[in-house]
Amino acid sequence: MKKNLLSFIGKNLEKLDFDGNLEVSWQKEQHTFTLDLTFYAENKAQEVILDMKEVESDEPIITFVDSILLYDRTKFDPKKVQNDYLVCLPFEGKKGWTLAQGKAFFTYLQIVLDNGESDLLDFLNNEDADVFELEWSNEEYEKILNNIGNENGYRLLYPKY
Repeated sequence: MKKNLLSFIGKNLEKLDFDGNLEVSWQKEQHTFTLDLTFYAENKAQEVILDMKEVESDEPIITFVDSILLYDRTKFDPKKVQNDYLVCLPFEGKKGWTLAQGKAFFTYLQIVLDNGESDLLDFLNNEDADVFELEWSNEEYEKILNNIGNENGYRLLYPKY
């Protein structure tokens, strides 16, 4: 059985070393996938945390959610929603991604998750840290992609429905 992009994403999300929650959803009509990254951290000092919507919380467990949008560059324009996501990454219509793109994505996503967990703990335990946010570097992702090579042109096709 050939791997399609959705099955590749699902299988590789399970392989990531992450204490939070990772979910993928497929928006068939928009030709997009959303990956939700949910971080949990203990707020031992029960500091009052102000979120981006100006809501205060002093809950003992802090939940932080961010999302990644994967979109069909031939059918979806992310300009209106790009500020709602950590990153918006395109795929090539029915051709999906190359295997190299998929491997690079998950290699770099593991780095982002590791850094995010560490940064969230620093934010909660260090009075000098005013803001917590995940960071995605397109340059770092591209470096990883270039190091992987072309994987013999194998593709992770957009799933049929």
